[in-house]
Amino acid sequence: MIRYWHAPASPVSSGYRTNGGKPNPLPQLTIKGRWLEALGFTKGQPVSITAEHGQLIIRTAPATKGNV
Repeated sequence: MIRYWHAPASPVSSGYRTNGGKPNPLPQLTIKGRWLEALGFTKGQPVSITAEHGQLIIRTAPATKGNV
């Protein structure tokens, strides 16, 4: 059985990371909240991020020797 947990939608926007005064700052997303923990994302948890068709898909990933 697959269960989906839906957090209430909240407005989020992307920002920019400082770039040491250089032009073209880098886009940055910061995602945090207890709802991530409820979905299985814990501190230090490796993740897999897939970008496709204007969306990011973020999944927990199993810990391996190379990603911990």
